[in-house]
Formats: sequence, structure tokens, C-alpha cells
Amino acid sequence: MFSVLSSRRIAATVAGAALLSLTAACGGSGDTALCGEAKQLMTSYTSSMAANVGDPKKFNDANQKFADDLKALAGKADGDLASALNDLSSTFGAVKLDAKDPAATAASVQDLGKKAAEAGAKLGTACPAS
Repeated sequence: MFSVLSSRRIAATVAGAALLSLTAACGGSGDTALCGEAKQLMTSYTSSMAANVGDPKKFNDANQKFADDLKALAGKADGDLASALNDLSSTFGAVKLDAKDPAATAASVQDLGKKAAEAGAKLGTACPAS
């Protein structure tokens, strides 16, 4: 059964992965405005996710919106920044919570952590320090 406690742990893990991914943006040359937009998306995503932590469908919808927003932002970028944003979009779009399958949910969240760290490192090389 999908409990509020487990959903809070999942939310914390997902938020942590997202935050690490986007705050890793601290080196290299890139488009400062687009990097700033990516950070704003993270702020909105974190708020939305926290508000929907007890409802797997709304939580999944928030993840999908974040992924779609990152993909749209990637469409405005080029080079390494576009690639990093597309990687993050794919990573967060793949996270699906299923109250009926806690094992699949746990695997999805674990995979998110690994992939978000990889994409975050890539984003870190694409975005300048702020």
C-alpha cells in the first residue's frame, strides 16, 4: 500500500535529485538566462510536488509537467545546455509512482537519483556560475 510516509520519502528523494541537478549548474559557459529559467522551473516543480505528495496521480502529473517544461526550455537552447535539459526532461518524465506496485516505484526513484546526478553534472558544465 502506498502510504503518506513512503510518499514523503519519495518526494524528498525526487526533490533532492532535482535540486542537485539544477544547483550543480555552476561552471562553464552557457546561456545565463536559460539556466535561470531552469532554476525557476525547479522552484515551481518543488512546490507542485510538495503539494501533491499524497496523491500518486497528481505527483506523476507534476513530474510530467516538469519534464515537458524542461523539454520546451531545451528547444530554446543549443549545444551542451540543450542536451543537459533534454536529459533531465527524459529522467523526470520517466518517474512514475504506482501505489499498487511499491517495488516499481522504488526502482523508478532509485533510477531517478542516478540519472539526475549524471544529467546534473552535464548541466553544470553548460551553465555559468550565478
